[in-house]
Amino acid sequence: MYNKGLFANWVPKPVQLLLIVFFLLPILVISGVYTGNLSYMSGDLGTNNEWLVFANYAGIVGMGVSMPVIFRFKMAFHTKYLMLRTFLILALLSFAIGTTDSNFVIVACSFFIGFFKMFAMMEVVLPTMFIISPTGNRPKFYSIFYPLAIIIPQVAGYLLTKVGFFTFWQNASFIMAMIMLVCALLATIFMHNQRYDRKVPLYYIDWMGMFVYATVFLAMAYFIAFAKQQNYFRSDAIVTATFIVIIGIIIFQMRQKLIKRPFVDFRALNKYNVIHGVMMLFMLGFLLAGSSLQSRITRGVLGFSTITDNSYNLWMIPGILVASAFSLKWLTKEKSIKTYIIIGFTAFMFYYVFMYFLISPNVSYNQLIFPNVIRGFAMTILFIGIWLYALSNLSVDAMLGVAAILIITRTMLGPGVWSVLLNYIDGFYQVESLNNIAGKMDASAYSKSTAMQLYRNVKINTLINATQRLYGFMILMASVILVYITFLNFEGLGKRKLISFRKRFRRKNKQSGEEDDFQLEEEVGVNAEIEVQKTETESISGAAI
Repeated sequence: MYNKGLFANWVPKPVQLLLIVFFLLPILVISGVYTGNLSYMSGDLGTNNEWLVFANYAGIVGMGVSMPVIFRFKMAFHTKYLMLRTFLILALLSFAIGTTDSNFVIVACSFFIGFFKMFAMMEVVLPTMFIISPTGNRPKFYSIFYPLAIIIPQVAGYLLTKVGFFTFWQNASFIMAMIMLVCALLATIFMHNQRYDRKVPLYYIDWMGMFVYATVFLAMAYFIAFAKQQNYFRSDAIVTATFIVIIGIIIFQMRQKLIKRPFVDFRALNKYNVIHGVMMLFMLGFLLAGSSLQSRITRGVLGFSTITDNSYNLWMIPGILVASAFSLKWLTKEKSIKTYIIIGFTAFMFYYVFMYFLISPNVSYNQLIFPNVIRGFAMTILFIGIWLYALSNLSVDAMLGVAAILIITRTMLGPGVWSVLLNYIDGFYQVESLNNIAGKMDASAYSKSTAMQLYRNVKINTLINATQRLYGFMILMASVILVYITFLNFEGLGKRKLISFRKRFRRKNKQSGEEDDFQLEEEVGVNAEIEVQKTETESISGAAI
């Protein structure tokens, strides 16, 4: 007997709803490294900040690695069996991070937290989807769930930052470990012991492909985290990481052709919407990477504390809520997805325009509130729109493989690669700005106290000038992105164009005989079939993704 729900039949519906909410909140929040506590962790552990950034990226890689095998595990085990062990493992890993002083342990635990987190996430998201959209309407589901998935970690991140500031950073991990144990207890009591569907064996999984896939992206994460600290390709470690990435990609591509069921089927990446969806997510990463420039001003120039700086994330929430309402109205009426995405990138560009003109040593806290509202609006619009576009018209198996690529591109590759580039450019900007400001100063003409004060002023002005130039660069690049999207064909061939295409080639083939005419008819028929919108009712798993 199968049961596609989460809970036993005796559990009342209102209690089931409360339990789903209780499970969903900590699953969205749990992580190996909470970014608001990075500075506290680095100082307490006496380690480079790059190790913690690497650990954060490792968690994202773990999420991407788990995506292609989620439903294999779901079909292989009972719901209670899977959820109970997932919560216990997450609790154990969180406790391990809070009690260790080893960088390698933190990185490894972060990776496995990201990996196992997705198992629990998928179990909870499926019933959540049918609560939000009983018909499986993905635009409606995305418009409501994505804003929640952004707001909840933002609020929790701020609260956990306060915990780290007023007590110890380890307490954030201990709190999450205790919450996971409570979730495990509730799962034991209320969840059923039945299967979701017929059992599927795990030996169909390409374990070696999974290992190569994880190794390649972990090497990429190491490169992104340590490139600047290791002085780029002058470091043997960075060269080795690059070599691992190249060799790993070659091995993975060879396995794609040699085995029947590869870990990720890359054939779906040849589709037009997937190619440009990945490209847009990669370019969105450029804009997300530039968002960190704000902290350079708030903390490096204005001297705000970590808590005050993180409070700007809370001011993104009004923009996220507006984006949710806008998305519901726009997407459910099936308006142009192209215009929708252009609106998102335009809003992000306006965020950088505001920051370009506001940046100064005298900017107040309140002046930076409105730009962050715009940033929240833009980020939500683009997360929903690009994800929806990239995964449209894909089978469930293809969707899982593509989602594994998209989640890593959106959260690690895009922001990470562009951060490396921005840091490299920033180095030139700061040196040039410092030479322009202090190139002709004579330190011997000032007293020691005056010289130190002058040095502080020069350093602040150098930082402001370099950051403002980077904001200008971001505005120019955002304009280039808008031009690129403007020329994309989101809708494919229209019906009228397809008819003209068919008539033109039919006339041409009349001159080349009946054989060529037959081949053309077959080709046009295939093209026509590709252009038809596949808006039939989606399967449960596909709609959830």
